Amino acid sequence: MAARVPRPARLSKEAWLELERQSGLRYEYLDGLVYAMAGESRLHNEIILNLSEALRARAKSRGCLLYTQSVRVWIAALNRYYYPDVVVSCAEEKHSHEIHSPCLLIEVLSPSTLERDRREKLDAYFKIPTLQTYLLVWQEERRVEVYQKTTWNLLQNEQVNQGVLELPCLGLSLSLAQVYAGLEVPEVA
Repeated sequence: MAARVPRPARLSKEAWLELERQSGLRYEYLDGLVYAMAGESRLHNEIILNLSEALRARAKSRGCLLYTQSVRVWIAALNRYYYPDVVVSCAEEKHSHEIHSPCLLIEVLSPSTLERDRREKLDAYFKIPTLQTYLLVWQEERRVEVYQKTTWNLLQNEQVNQGVLELPCLGLSLSLAQVYAGLEVPEVA
C-alpha cells in the first residue's frame, strides 16, 4: 500500500497576508493554497523595466495605473491572487495593494514558469471581466505571445523577432524593439 501524502493546509486570506508581512516574501494565493514566488534574473528585470518605460507615460496620460511585480491581482471567480510582472488598470481601484480590474497583464517567462503562465494563469486571468490583453514575453528569445479577448472568443497570435503588439486599453502599439531594447536576447532562427 502506498503511503499517503498529507494535503497542504489551506490558509485564510488574512493568514496569507500575515505570512507575507512577517516573512517579507511574496506568495501567490490559490483559494487557500500558497506558493512562494521565485527570484527573477537580471534579464527578467530588464525586460520588465523596458515594458514599464514604454507603457508608463501612456498609462498616466489616460488616467490608468501601471505597476510591476509587487501589486497583486485578484481573480474573484477563483479566489486567487497572482503577482504579474506588469499590470495596467484603467478603472478606479480602491485597494492599496490589489488590482481588481486590470485591462492588461504581462508575464515575462522563465523556464520554471512557462507552462504555468501559458495554461493556469491564462485560464485564470481571462476570468477577470475587464481584462483585454495578456502578453507572455519570452526572455530566452525574441518572442511575445499575445492573447486578446473579443466579443466571441479569445484570439492568440505571436510576434517573433520583430513586430508590433496592439494594446487596446492603452490605445498604444508596442514594438518588440521596445520590449528588448538594449538587451542581448537572440532572435528566433
